[in-house]
Formats: sequence, structure tokens, C-alpha cells
Amino acid sequence: MKKYSIIIVSLLAVANAFGQNELLKTENSQTITQQDTAIKVVHVIKYKSRKNPACFLNGEIVDPSIMKFLDPNKIDNVKVEKENTEIENSSYSGKILIETKNGYKPKLISLDELRKKYTALEENSAIFQIDNEIVDDNYKKYVVDKNYILKITITKLENLNLSIIKVIAKSEENIKKSNEIIIR
Repeated sequence: MKKYSIIIVSLLAVANAFGQNELLKTENSQTITQQDTAIKVVHVIKYKSRKNPACFLNGEIVDPSIMKFLDPNKIDNVKVEKENTEIENSSYSGKILIETKNGYKPKLISLDELRKKYTALEENSAIFQIDNEIVDDNYKKYVVDKNYILKITITKLENLNLSIIKVIAKSEENIKKSNEIIIR
């Protein structure tokens, strides 16, 4: 009997420890109980560096966003020059020189041009998401390679009068996911 009472007291102590409530006082002095397993909110702030490197693709200056959406299997060589440079009255913190393999010609298109060509959406009514990452950049300058697009999905949010344009790249992982058959 003594064993059982010790076990019961131990279980009650453990249950009480995990089920603790925290009392909070608000401005109008009401008491609110809140579980100690409250949701944690994390704010992510992306800082833009003041000086980006100049990015060249096959000798032509392009927006650095192309590095996020270029087929890595088509890249022959990447060279980085660290010295500061000035091109067309803009200063850069170096150069990134990307050369593609012989015979490969990337078809660059800005996200704004992509929206105009493949959707009927207005300019300020869409948010772009590339491979599950929201694009927080100028859609007129942000470029992608049309050859590397696997799929474009448009999700209309009626209540907000907003659409999400999801662009999926032809990465090995995305191609594998697109070929999966899900049985429910």
C-alpha cells in the first residue's frame, strides 16, 4: 500500500509540474491564466547589404538574383573577384563571373515579365514565392531562367484580393517530388 501511495504522489507531482499555469496581470488588472507552453513568435528581418557584388552571366551584367535560380548543372565556371569596382556609375563590392556550359543559353525573364506573360494579374496584386521562399525584392529586376522552371502555381486569396505565384525550379529534389504518387 505504501508503494502505491508513493507512486500516486509522484504521478501527481509530475502532472502538476507539466500542467502549471502562469498568472498574468493586464493593464486593467484582470487575471488571465496562460499555459507555460505559449506560442513563441519569431520576427525575421532580412537586411540588405549596401554594396552587393556585380554579377555577370556569360559576360553580361545581370541582377544577382539569377544565382538563386540558375541550373547548377549548366554552370561551367564561377569566378569571384573581391576588389571594389564601379560600373555605369554604380559601385559594387566585387564581381561574380558565371560562365555556362557551351551550347547553353539561359532565357532570363524578370518576375514582373513572368507575371505579365503567364497570368492576368495586376502589378500589385501578387506575391512571388520561389521554391517555398517568398521573394522580397524588386520584381522588375529579379530574374529567373525560363529553362529552369518546372511549374508555376497561382493561388488566389479572394478575401485579400491577392495572389501567390509559386515558381518551382527544375531541381532534382523538386522533380522527384513532382513524380511522387500519393495514395490517400
